[in-house]
Amino acid sequence: MRVNWISFSTNKHHHIIVKLAVVVLLLGLAFRLFVAHYKGFASDLESPVSEKVQVRAPYVEPPVLVGISENEDHIHLDVITEKCDLFKGDWIPNPSGPSYTNESCPWIENHQNCMKNGRPDFGYLYWKWKPHDCQLPRFHAERFLELMRNKAWALIGDSISRNHAQSLLCMLSTVCTR
Repeated sequence: MRVNWISFSTNKHHHIIVKLAVVVLLLGLAFRLFVAHYKGFASDLESPVSEKVQVRAPYVEPPVLVGISENEDHIHLDVITEKCDLFKGDWIPNPSGPSYTNESCPWIENHQNCMKNGRPDFGYLYWKWKPHDCQLPRFHAERFLELMRNKAWALIGDSISRNHAQSLLCMLSTVCTR
């Protein structure tokens, strides 16, 4: 009886090893076919005619804007390059108030409107973010639109939410309503 058990155990291991070998071979074959197909497809796309290739200059981090000229006749930015960590700072009082409110912006929906939904205080409107190492200029919608004229841009990323897009539209709509 002991011989049968050893024979059965060896036979069982043999089947597992064979199955594992077949799976590895099939995966290897599938990978080989995929890579060969991909390389053949890529070579079909390459054109036989040599073309001039334009190489772009390496990306250089744009400077941080720390001061904006108040001259309204033309756009002039006083640019000072410095390192600025926008994520380290404090909320400080902002006596000038917000760029827009829930009442002045048509893009804020009723379920998002704190004022219409009965929030009794307005103190939350008079705060702004102040990074520790630099000054953030106030957002000027007209200047932003002028700088973005004839340019394509998009809000991309998983942290960009509908609220961010609505806030940008609200700030930009202050120019359109004049």
